[in-house]
Parts: sequence; C-alpha cells; structure tokens
Amino acid sequence: MESIYQQALGQEFYRLHPEMQKKYGLTSEQNIMVLGQGRMTEIRGTHPLLRPFLHIGAMDHFVFGERGKNVPFTLENYAYQTEEGEEVVSWVRRFFFPYSIRGFDAAMRYDHNKHKIVDELGKSGSFHMDIDLHVTPEGGLYMESKQLNFKGKCHIPGLKSSVYEHYDEEEGAFRVHVHVEHPILGTMMMYEGLVHTEFLPMTFNNIPERGILE
Repeated sequence: MESIYQQALGQEFYRLHPEMQKKYGLTSEQNIMVLGQGRMTEIRGTHPLLRPFLHIGAMDHFVFGERGKNVPFTLENYAYQTEEGEEVVSWVRRFFFPYSIRGFDAAMRYDHNKHKIVDELGKSGSFHMDIDLHVTPEGGLYMESKQLNFKGKCHIPGLKSSVYEHYDEEEGAFRVHVHVEHPILGTMMMYEGLVHTEFLPMTFNNIPERGILE
C-alpha cells in the first residue's frame, strides 16, 4: 500500500531523505505510530489585541492565542482507514505553555479527483485546505496551501499557509517551520523547531474518531 503522500508525490517521493520517506510513508497496514518530541524555538504572530479571539478556535484544537519561545512540543501521527476504506493520517500536535496546553490537530487524506492532499483542521474538521507538495533539493518537503475553506461552502480569502520540514542528520531530528499569513493582517502564526521522532507499535485496536486523541 502506498501512503497518501506517496500517492500525491508519485516518483518525487523517492527524492525525499530516507528518514522523511519513513515518516511520510506511514500507512494503516504498518500498525505503527509516529511520536515526535521537541521544542519550538519560537511561536509568534497575530497582533496582541486580536489574540483573545483565537481562543474560540482553541476549543476545537484549531488555533490558539498563546505565544512564546522554547515551547515544549509533541506530535503524534496515526494512519487509519475510515468506514469507507479511505486512508487518513492524523496529526495530533500539543504545545506546552507555562499555564496551558494547546492543540493544533488535523486529519490528512488524498483526494483522487483533485490529485492533492486535503487537510481537515481541528477536532471537528470544519475547516480544510488543499495542499500542494514539493520535494526540495536537500530532500525536504514543502507543503503549501493558498485557501482555507469552511465546511466546503465558503473560503477565507487571502489566508495562506506553508510548512517546510527536513531531516537534520547532525541532530538526528526533523526541523520544521510553519507559517500562516494574511495579506492584510500579516503573520497569523509562525513556529519552528527541532523534533526527535520514534516509530512505535500501536498498542490499541480502535482509533478514536478522526484519529484525534483527547
């Protein structure tokens, strides 16, 4: 079975660094999870006066208003199949601030009609983005979206997001950089850091709804 990222990238997938291939080659047949632990060097973005409004999205593990430096971080990836047999990969992110723990969760699938990865955001999956994937010369992966949609009925104009990840051989870890921006509001969120990753056997039989763990 090919992973959703293999399907999206085709032969370009094999230009990824071997450790990137291992991580993004995750399928439900392997019965493993990816556990990442590290620190985000910095989390910034959004004018301070607007940040309180982001707490509404924090309830859905979609956006949050906290900002800081050297923030502990975990990432869990699970591959599972829906009742319809569709392959999905969950991204369960946790940011550990001094007085709160915030989530930024997503479920990714491959849309065979669009030939793109679709990223459904938050526990509810109410927001989604179509993602373009590009392999960089050093074997990293660049993911870009130029439109955020709400329940497939409308979109938030101008909001763009990008994710760049590559494997740092000296550190033996993945370096990640995420940037969400708006042409008028500027940087809404940016975070970057180093994540050490383990590949562990699954220890439970039933994946929670959408693969998102509470």
